Amino acid sequence: MKKLLIFVCLLASQGAYAQISNLDFNGVPARLTPYTGVDGSPYLFPDWGTASVATTNGGVKEGVSYRFDIHTNELEVVNEAGNNIILDKDYLDYVVLERPASQLAQGTTPGLLPKLLFKKGFEFISGVEATDLINVLAEGESYSLVRKFYSDLVTPPKNSYAPASGKMFVFEETFYLINSDRSVTSVKTRANALIKALDAADQDRAKQLIKERKLDLGREDHLVEFFAELNKP
Repeated sequence: MKKLLIFVCLLASQGAYAQISNLDFNGVPARLTPYTGVDGSPYLFPDWGTASVATTNGGVKEGVSYRFDIHTNELEVVNEAGNNIILDKDYLDYVVLERPASQLAQGTTPGLLPKLLFKKGFEFISGVEATDLINVLAEGESYSLVRKFYSDLVTPPKNSYAPASGKMFVFEETFYLINSDRSVTSVKTRANALIKALDAADQDRAKQLIKERKLDLGREDHLVEFFAELNKP
């Protein structure tokens, strides 16, 4: 697995976006929403945001308006002609989605990353397709930490307060720890759970890192820092 210790470095590097071109996006026209009358949202963020899109031919386009439907794992964008299209994921290398400023400003969840990297190629994880866009928090030779976002469409049971049950979206996220031999463990982002999932030889080092740096592994930024250090030789 190609070494990419933390994607924050990628986002901060101007060289990462040095090759920018006017791309003709490959995709299909966005469908009319099939979610009429459904409570909740199928999208990662409720409002349109801004993304950087990298294609398999080496081009990168910034400032792309997007919505990410995590129920279908499809990225809807506005193309050069102003039309809404769903991108063909075979054409994508990676995408970087900017988190809405309103969510960051709320401050209710500390340590949120302002940008999220999504890549394909994690089909060795159960339930993940080869073209699924998966959030990569850390990627290295020893450990990678990725996250799958999903909005499940469910029908709540009837009760006295809802005589006519309707459908609703329920947000889900699952973290996966991948070690050097591609073994995968579904993990909770808590210190004890993550330490237990590490190789035995790294557990004492991990405990020391958490203690010395006062890391809260429930925070995205601390998770990135934690695995960046673990992946150092």
